[in-house]
Amino acid sequence: MSDNKERNTDYRFKLLYAIAMIQIVGGHCNDGALDLFYEWIPYMGTHLAILIFASGYFYKNKAEEAPLKFLLKKAKHLLLPLYIWNLVYGIVVMILRNFGFTIGEELSLKTLLLSPLYDGHQFMYNLAGWFVIPLFMAEAAYMFYRLLLNKLKLHLPETVVFLPPLAVGIAGLELAIKGYNSGWWLILPRFAYFFAFYAFGAYYKRALERYDRLPNIVYFGIIALVQMAMLVIFHRIPIYVISWCNDFPEGPVIPFITGALGIAFWLRICKWLEWGLGKDRVVNAIADNSYSIMIHQFAGFMAVKTLYALIAKYTGHFLDFDMAAYKSDIWYYYTPPQLPYYSLIFYLFAGIALPILLAVIGRKLLKIHPTR
Repeated sequence: MSDNKERNTDYRFKLLYAIAMIQIVGGHCNDGALDLFYEWIPYMGTHLAILIFASGYFYKNKAEEAPLKFLLKKAKHLLLPLYIWNLVYGIVVMILRNFGFTIGEELSLKTLLLSPLYDGHQFMYNLAGWFVIPLFMAEAAYMFYRLLLNKLKLHLPETVVFLPPLAVGIAGLELAIKGYNSGWWLILPRFAYFFAFYAFGAYYKRALERYDRLPNIVYFGIIALVQMAMLVIFHRIPIYVISWCNDFPEGPVIPFITGALGIAFWLRICKWLEWGLGKDRVVNAIADNSYSIMIHQFAGFMAVKTLYALIAKYTGHFLDFDMAAYKSDIWYYYTPPQLPYYSLIFYLFAGIALPILLAVIGRKLLKIHPTR
């Protein structure tokens, strides 16, 4: 999602991408047995914000010099593989129908071309790919926004530049609260959320980063105080499912505070870890293949379930495996009675490893999969 060459020189963001990916994949498989600070910094309120923020951090001014080239590049790296893989998964759904699977909608022009624009869950096996459209929209909108400021010769402080995207984000979530969060309307709050955090990433790089020098005890103390204040006020640490934009009981502002706190927390953690883990091959593999992980993580989960299904069918073990749920419910995760919780780590591993393998194959053989 960010430019690979530049990201290679900033290992904080390698780690940040990797953390966001682990959290997102873990969040899709019952936390993947990795409850990293979950009670304090819940994944569901922060991981997507981290991913978008990191993408915005790498925005470059040269995009405004050739806007059409920028849009074509983004379409090539984001939209083209989205639609190619959507077709692939549509065919997979059609084939699996012959084996009793009912997961996913029927293959049609609507599910192939239109559903990815406003839904993204049409075939289920690639449901995490819903993020591509709002990300593309946010990147394009931010480029045009900066281009407009340049045309008007408005040389504003970066804080002032950031306020309109933030206002758009808040307005978008307010629309969701008022019921504009289904069908084609869902595009608006999704885009608004992405636009605000993408702009926040650019704002941090341009203005805030130079001031990010608070001592750790003060830095984390502020985060803890704000989180405790929200716990007192709302009786919970807020979490949100941005894919559907249907759960903002604290109003349209708190999701951005929650996301900013998660970004601040993990960004400082990444500064600590940079010297030891920044160049780690596993970290780099996860960071450089974040797009593939988003698209294919459920294929990894299904691979684990299929292994359990084969063992249950042919060996007599795992007799409590629910074959009907396996074929009808994408959210069914079997865990052996001997390891009812910690075996979720297998899903987490497969949800990351298989997409990386597919990305490598795609780059070397098919030339259709982006590296970001």
